[in-house]
Amino acid sequence: MVELNNSFFSYDLAGFIFQNPNPAISDFDKGKNFKKVKPLIKAQLHAAQKGLCVYCEKKLNKDEGQIEHIKPKGGKYAFPHLCFQYSNYAHSCINNKTCGQKKKDLLLPIEPKIGCNDKFSLSTDGSIVPIESLSRKERNILDNTFLKRLGLNNPSLVRDREIIVTNYLSLLKENPRMAYSYINDKEFRHILKRI
Repeated sequence: MVELNNSFFSYDLAGFIFQNPNPAISDFDKGKNFKKVKPLIKAQLHAAQKGLCVYCEKKLNKDEGQIEHIKPKGGKYAFPHLCFQYSNYAHSCINNKTCGQKKKDLLLPIEPKIGCNDKFSLSTDGSIVPIESLSRKERNILDNTFLKRLGLNNPSLVRDREIIVTNYLSLLKENPRMAYSYINDKEFRHILKRI
């Protein structure tokens, strides 16, 4: 996962709220005034995440994907007061087998923040697994509630990560300095550091 530091401020979002005090959740999805600032906010998130989906770390163009509510704006576990809170936003791909579309309106036991990857490692086959030092209960929660909820071990993601891991490990043997540059420029760069 991308380790977010959403302490940034969005002037576009602040301007929208100033002009539209007390916006409703429906304004986020269907409001014509918010529709104007939505692409600007998405572009800001895209830049902050360096072009990666917050959850799976696949590359996204700034006009692709969606503004993801880390804590859901609706549903059983709704946080409606965070609907227009920039710190609750992330840029996510749109794929019903992974990420925000798979998560729907559920909560995550770990959110994409600094240190969110500390409880995981990346295996050489490209799958993400909870680290061994966690208790059995913690590993089960992370495996069944977190990884499955986001579909992060979807076969296509695992396959894509395996290719990059294989290239990285080869490069690490041949030229460790190049390996560092390689890892910092690729998809999955946050989880690759957990290999």
